[in-house]
Amino acid sequence: MVGRYDPFGTCTQCGDRILWVKTKAGKNMPVNPELINYKAVPGGKERIVTPEGLVVAGEKCSVDEAEGCGYISHFATCARK
Repeated sequence: MVGRYDPFGTCTQCGDRILWVKTKAGKNMPVNPELINYKAVPGGKERIVTPEGLVVAGEKCSVDEAEGCGYISHFATCARK
């Protein structure tokens, strides 16, 4: 198929499946494809990338506490970093 866009790929370092999300800065960022709930925390240890491409400092949380959902950057979890 010509012109078919597939946002999924494979990490060339560890072989895990990744999802590509375009950040607000216009760059493609590899993220783990599992959607997680998060709450924003200034200086939070996690960098969550929203489906819209916003990078948020925060932490994973339960659905009851969640301010939104997003993805964890694959750079943070890649087995071969």
